Amino acid sequence: MAIMDKAYLAVNALYIIVRFILQYRSINWTEAILYLVTVVIESFLYLNLYKVSRPRYDPGGILIDSGTDLSQPGLVSYMFDFIYVSWLVHLLSLLTKWAWCLYLAIPVYLAYAFGPYILQLIRSQSGTAATEPATAAGSSDKDKKRQEKKERKQQRVKYSR
Repeated sequence: MAIMDKAYLAVNALYIIVRFILQYRSINWTEAILYLVTVVIESFLYLNLYKVSRPRYDPGGILIDSGTDLSQPGLVSYMFDFIYVSWLVHLLSLLTKWAWCLYLAIPVYLAYAFGPYILQLIRSQSGTAATEPATAAGSSDKDKKRQEKKERKQQRVKYSR
């Protein structure tokens, strides 16, 4: 985490010095707002990672929680990914204004990673909603009798030798 502290400070200090002090005439409101919004989100995620990685103790000094392993996959890795993309965008935006478009990689990746699961969920919900009324309307007397017969067979006492 110590390396990330230094990198976080270095990237943001460099951006502020170059864009807001040395090149203050070339910055416009949209870039300033984009930077502020992204640095707020980045800071929130960074502080959250810092908080969850710390061990917690009760007032007596007994360890309650050893902290989250920051190398685990899942939400923690997505937080790191956003922070790294933010740093890359902030550094590249010193060279070109088109660097802000790199943030589009985040929703594209989310669609790539979670899209199949969402589509499967939508298909399963629409499939069950479509088959339930058809089953209820299309059931005949024979189907009802077969179902009753199966239930009676299951309720019989089975003897084994």
